Amino acid sequence: MNKLSVVVPSRNGLNLLKKFLPVIIRETIRAQGEIIVVDDCSDDGTSNELPDLFPQVILLSRRKTPGFCHAVNLGMSRASGNYLMLINNDTIPSENSFRRLVSDLDKADSDVAVVVPSILRPDGSDDSMYSWIFRHGLAVTGENISGENYPSGACALWKRSVWEELGGLSVSYAPIYWEDTDMGVRMHNSGYVMLRCGDIIVEHKHAATMGSSLVSETLRERNRFVFMDKNCHSSARRMSRAFWLPIHLLLALLSGNKAFINGYRDYLKIRRTENEK
Repeated sequence: MNKLSVVVPSRNGLNLLKKFLPVIIRETIRAQGEIIVVDDCSDDGTSNELPDLFPQVILLSRRKTPGFCHAVNLGMSRASGNYLMLINNDTIPSENSFRRLVSDLDKADSDVAVVVPSILRPDGSDDSMYSWIFRHGLAVTGENISGENYPSGACALWKRSVWEELGGLSVSYAPIYWEDTDMGVRMHNSGYVMLRCGDIIVEHKHAATMGSSLVSETLRERNRFVFMDKNCHSSARRMSRAFWLPIHLLLALLSGNKAFINGYRDYLKIRRTENEK
């Protein structure tokens, strides 16, 4: 069994793979690992071109309905390593970063489930510093807030045993967003912790795959409510949500925040469909 398996999910990301994958491959080889790219229902020729461009990569191809969670879970299930790295196709790992992360996880306490590097976005923020908190009736994520940390879906190195114990990413969030936050909640609830290795750097060209369109932001808002259904269901939080939701919707209407309104509408559609089953 390899010590390290690196899984790169990619949805219509052929150009990103051409640009960023060589560095990911370099760092994987240095750490004596294997690299798996999961083509998530792309229509840009990824599955046809990638084997010739990068023959050292194990390519898995999904069809029908795309979903980040499905792609990641497929890659992890086919991996042979006892350490599993999830890394996005729009990232640039620094030299020896994978080898150092493996070393840090090797030396970590038994309750450490995952290690994450500093994950720097173009705006200077750091994905690894993000936490979530329940505030004013909503689950909120942000950098340097006094909440509960979670391992970013952009780059994280997991112990395989814990990943499998937790069951991987929840498919409730397909196609994308909030699944890494949910994984962090389940990790903490199971008694594990995350170790941040701030001196190891991975650059993240944030949203290079999904972008920041209204469709993308609507998905993010929809899954905020999915996350709250799963993780914010105490009586106090349900009461807070009931009080604050009309206020948030009114403010969204007044400010023209279509993503929040559309996301809540799409969430209600999911709830109706589930109730009709």
